[in-house]
Amino acid sequence: MVYTGCAKCGLELETDKNKIYKQCYSCLPFTMKKLYYRPAVMTVADGGCNVGIRVGSQLMEKMLLNIPPDWLRRVIAPWAEITYGTVAADLLHSLLAAGAAPWLLQVHSLFVLDDNSCPLQQECSLLDFHPDARAEDAAGPSRTALESCALWNK
Repeated sequence: MVYTGCAKCGLELETDKNKIYKQCYSCLPFTMKKLYYRPAVMTVADGGCNVGIRVGSQLMEKMLLNIPPDWLRRVIAPWAEITYGTVAADLLHSLLAAGAAPWLLQVHSLFVLDDNSCPLQQECSLLDFHPDARAEDAAGPSRTALESCALWNK
């Protein structure tokens, strides 16, 4: 779910045989490293149509209420024995559960066509997301799982 990458450009760093991270040569002399969420593919369904959308590392963190990847093993409260990783897992489960609140997605799509305008390749990337206000207006104000988790996390 996470990887160690160059803190400047985000490139995943490999390790040598001694488990020491190799340097990012394009960013030298900068040598800091940082944990990142791995990009994921989210399948969005609307009726009978399914589309795979790439979700980058920064948006993965936003979906997880801005919990940094290096906090996932941290305990929220010593008496509760609940980690941020548990909160992140519960949050992802609530976002993926059937009957979850609808969300508006801002997506960038790239289509590569052949000479006859037939699609050869389709890439979709998530740019942003937010709750669908139209669904809230119809059903009245209700607290989404994300908002509940954010309040609980404060």
